[in-house]
Amino acid sequence: MEQSHERIKTDVLVIGGGMAGTAAAYYLSQQSSLKTILLEQFKVGHNRSSSYGEERMYRRMYSSEYLSDFQEKSLQEWRKIEAQHHCQLLREHGLLFYGEAWDEETIEGSIPGAKKVMEKNNIPFEEVNATAMSQRWPMNPRSDFIGLFETTAGMVWAAKALQVFKTEAKNNGVSIYEDAGVESLQVEDSGKIMIQTKTKRWFEASTIILAVGGWTNELLAYLNLKLELEIWSMLWGYYQVNPQYRDDYPQWFCFQKANPKIGDGGLYYGFPCHHPQQHLIKVGIDWCPPENRTQTMKDLKREPDEKLAHFLDQFLRSNWKGIEQCISLHCCPYTMTKDTLFILDKLPHFPNIILFTGGSSQAFKFAPLMGKLLSELTLNKAPSVDIVPLSIVRKAAGLKTLNH
Repeated sequence: MEQSHERIKTDVLVIGGGMAGTAAAYYLSQQSSLKTILLEQFKVGHNRSSSYGEERMYRRMYSSEYLSDFQEKSLQEWRKIEAQHHCQLLREHGLLFYGEAWDEETIEGSIPGAKKVMEKNNIPFEEVNATAMSQRWPMNPRSDFIGLFETTAGMVWAAKALQVFKTEAKNNGVSIYEDAGVESLQVEDSGKIMIQTKTKRWFEASTIILAVGGWTNELLAYLNLKLELEIWSMLWGYYQVNPQYRDDYPQWFCFQKANPKIGDGGLYYGFPCHHPQQHLIKVGIDWCPPENRTQTMKDLKREPDEKLAHFLDQFLRSNWKGIEQCISLHCCPYTMTKDTLFILDKLPHFPNIILFTGGSSQAFKFAPLMGKLLSELTLNKAPSVDIVPLSIVRKAAGLKTLNH
């Protein structure tokens, strides 16, 4: 490994090359002349992070008016980026919320809650019963299942978006250092922040943006701080489907009440086929048993859980037609706050350190707005949207000072 004792000065240091870090670097490069450097401990888009993968859902179908509005503003930013850089990052094909309807909110909301928000905000959607669903899509829904189809939802080309953020930031002068994990972080009396990487290279910055997902508390420990975060190992994978149905699968999310007797959390999701020469759908489980939750990335379960793999397989074959063999299964980390809402804020007592964490499985669809907000906080501008609900000092964030 390269060893260096050089000291590099910059105005802004972005730590973390996932969607939030690369988007922040992109917006800073667009909106300011500040010298900016991005550090990534592995490679941008690496497979250990929450930002890994080809696709992510986007939707305005939330039980939370705040998140629905957040998505609306994010979509405006996505469209600007597509127009400016002549690329397609969104694929609109709709989203089906279906399953049981009950009052309790899950990490993805609920069917009744989403319906109320869409009605209030005049978001186009269709209501469908089990019979209509089975006639329209290759489904075997239970007779008591109901559905909402948001016509303007769709998919973000996630891996492509990361590369656009990275490439355009670099074209605008941002220096990107990969394989540059942080070994120490110090705040000097002058307010300058010193970062040493594992290559023994020193960086001096006036401001830093921390966007490191599940590694957040490892870096906050240098400041004697800790957040109440859990890291969930989430199962997802690809299934081959019968070519007869390849163009008929919707993007979907299924809500079912958890079954504690057998340990089934009840929440599942899937994407349509989107590669012309392939008959694959991406599917996953949107719940995590307590034994697969941890406090640190080094303890994260990386291998697919056989019991969860069985639940996923059983669900797919019971609910959808044309399911053939499982091609691959993977695990990725979800960094979860207690209220499942992310944190985007300046650190108390360290106003030149700006933090994003707690993506809780739902942040990628907001990437441009996240990057814009992180840039605005860095430049001491008023945020484009209200970020009080994302405060680091809210009770659910659980910010604590460590005793040493």
